[in-house]
Formats: sequence, C-alpha cells, structure tokens
Amino acid sequence: MSKLFFTLVIAGSLLNLNASNKEIVGQQWLSDLQVLVDLSNQRVDALKGIDKNKNSVRDDVEAYILSKYANDEFQKDMFFKAAQKIQEIFSLPKNSEIKKHVKLDRELLDIYTCRDYILYRNESANIEEELLNKTMFKGKILNTSHRLRAYIDHKKVLPLNFNELTKEELSRDKESCLTLYESYENQNRQSVITTK
Repeated sequence: MSKLFFTLVIAGSLLNLNASNKEIVGQQWLSDLQVLVDLSNQRVDALKGIDKNKNSVRDDVEAYILSKYANDEFQKDMFFKAAQKIQEIFSLPKNSEIKKHVKLDRELLDIYTCRDYILYRNESANIEEELLNKTMFKGKILNTSHRLRAYIDHKKVLPLNFNELTKEELSRDKESCLTLYESYENQNRQSVITTK
C-alpha cells in the first residue's frame, strides 16, 4: 500500500513538472515531500530509524559522520560509538532498571569526554568549532521530537550525581583514552610508511 502511494506521489510530482506555472509545481513538490516525511516519521521504527547495514547507527547519522570526519578516524569512530550508545538507550524498554540507564549514559559520557580531552590535549586550533560539532552531532541524533523526548526521559531516570568519579577512576579513564588515541596515531604512522 505504501509503495503504491509513494509511486503515485512521485508520478504526480513528475507530471506536474511539465505544468506551465512553476510556482504551483514547486508548491506541489514541497507538499508531496512533506507527506513523505510525515509518513516516514509514522513508521513503527521511527525512534530507531533506518539502519540498512545493521551496524547500530542510523543511516542518516552514518552518512553525516562519514562525510564530516572522512579524514579523522579517531573522531569518526568516537561519534560512531556515541551514535551506537544512543541507539542502545533508545532500545531500552520503558521499565528498564536504572542501573542499565546509568551504565549506558556513563559509557556515552566516557566517549564524549575522551574526544574532548584529546582535542584539548592536542591544543586543537579550532576547539570552539569542534565543541560546536559535538552539539551539531547531538542535534542530528535527536532530530525528531520523539527521539528528543526519549532521550530526555532517559536522562530523567538517572540519579543525581551518578557520574561523579574518584581520582582513581578519572586517572584510569584518562589512561584508557590515551591508549585508545595512541592506537589511532600508530595506525596513521603505519599508513604513512606504507604509502611511501
């Protein structure tokens, strides 16, 4: 049924392209597009979105990350991991235990913190833009009212001060982050050597 409707909408739009009044055609095209967007947002899996390659990252988010960080493997992987964590959060049943919410949120926070730490450590020339990029990424992930509401509901479940860490935990997280980043640096050095 929806395939037939989609075909009819597209066919109607193509026929309208031959109309003499370009303004009417433009309005019809926008109207048809709005109908398609509304239909796609009414899908059963609208919260999780479309993930054709089943890598737990929505296809629209994956395309964004691959385009934005094509030349930065570290940030690309950090944002992929963050997108996967948010999908896990969206997948939690409504009556999930609080400790599951805490675990996922802590893991997501670790990803963001590691990325930011490395950017500051490397004295990134465009740090303000990089921090804005994280906000833009979050906007891409939470791009519908349904997704934003689900994320807010998740945050409401978290206990106060759940993410406070001891000095030992902070030190351990920092070392883990540096080890991870160094693995990317080693890969970059290896690829430079092999291309020479």
